[in-house]
Amino acid sequence: MKRPVAAIATALALVLGLSGCGAVNSAQTQPADKTATASQTPKKNSRGNIVKHVGEEAGVTGDDGKDVVTWTVTGINPNPQCTESYQAPVKNGHLIALDVTVSTTPKLKDSEYNPFDIASGSLWKYIQKDGTLWNGDLLNDSTVSCIPQEQSLPTDIGPDIKAQGKIILDVPATDGYLVFAQMGRDGWEYPLQ
Repeated sequence: MKRPVAAIATALALVLGLSGCGAVNSAQTQPADKTATASQTPKKNSRGNIVKHVGEEAGVTGDDGKDVVTWTVTGINPNPQCTESYQAPVKNGHLIALDVTVSTTPKLKDSEYNPFDIASGSLWKYIQKDGTLWNGDLLNDSTVSCIPQEQSLPTDIGPDIKAQGKIILDVPATDGYLVFAQMGRDGWEYPLQ
C-alpha cells in the first residue's frame, strides 16, 4: 500500500510538536558512554559528542546513573537497496541506512527522553568531512519511500521494549559524520568511513 508522503510528513510534524509539550519530568536524562565504567566521564570529541562506531552501545541514563534507553547502530549501509515501487528520487545525493537496535527500561515512563527522536531521524544531522555542518534536510520523500514501514525502526517505542529496524537518511556525501543529539545537548557521533 502506498504511504502518502504528505500525510507521513504531517504526522511526523504533529508528533514532533507534541513530544515537546507537557511538563518536564523530574528525572533528567544525560548521554552515556556505554563503553566507560560508571566512575569514568564519557570521552567526547572536540564537538562535544561521544564518538561511536558500528556495534558500540550508546544510551541515556537518568540522574541515578541507571539506563533509560540504550541503542546500537549494528550497521551503516551507504548504498541501501530501496524496494518500494513508489520510491521518490534522492534529493541530497546519497541514501544511508542505519540498522539500529533499541532497548528501553521501565524507567523510560518517568523520563523526559523520547526514543521517537532516534527512530524518526528528525534529530540526526550531517557534518561534512571538513567539519562543516550541512544544513539540509536529511528526511524527505526519498527516505520515507525507500523501504516498507515494517523494516523501519518503530517510532512508538515505549517503556520496557526492545525494537530493531532501519533509519534511512538522505545525505550529500558518504565521508562525513552522522550525529544524533537532542536539542541543546551533547550527542553521539558516527563516522561514516
